[in-house]
Amino acid sequence: MFASALLLTAGVSTASAQAAIVPRVTFGVLAGANFAKLTGDDLSSLGLESRTGFVGGLSADFHLAPHVGLEVDGLYSQEGAAISNPDGTLKLDFVRVPVLLRYSFPTHTSVRPFVLLGPSLGFKVSCKATSDSDSENCDDTGTDVKSFDFAGTIGAGLGFKVGKQELSVQGRFNKGFTNIISGADAKTQNFSLMAGFTF
Repeated sequence: MFASALLLTAGVSTASAQAAIVPRVTFGVLAGANFAKLTGDDLSSLGLESRTGFVGGLSADFHLAPHVGLEVDGLYSQEGAAISNPDGTLKLDFVRVPVLLRYSFPTHTSVRPFVLLGPSLGFKVSCKATSDSDSENCDDTGTDVKSFDFAGTIGAGLGFKVGKQELSVQGRFNKGFTNIISGADAKTQNFSLMAGFTF
């Protein structure tokens, strides 16, 4: 009986260990506002200002260990910049795929602070230069905007447990490392405020 108990305990422990290494996945939605601009020495004469746009999409959080996860998002992100000289807006939209390490701080309440850090892959969807009376594709204006942008993302937020679901609010800073306009020092930069809901 003692030997049987040992074998049973060992079997349960092994099964528990095998189950523990399989990450649990939760899915959710994110939506909010982008405050975006372009930065670079070659753009200083244009008087660039922030463009406000939409950001939102789906997220998947792979829970790797207690309080640690890998979050992969698929977001539609309206970026670019407002231009004061001449007056207009560069509307540069991406599908972004951030791959972020997420750490949630342990608490004794239903509110959990968390931080995010990782790369963001941006795939250009459209690029338009607009003014009060006109709108043109960037290619038609002779502006060669690259189709891919590699960036880094850092963020922080609060998660609120509601039963088995979670509501969250967060802020993210996204900084591009790619010169997005060919032949120019021009990099993306945006700050995002988002709300999320995890199923």
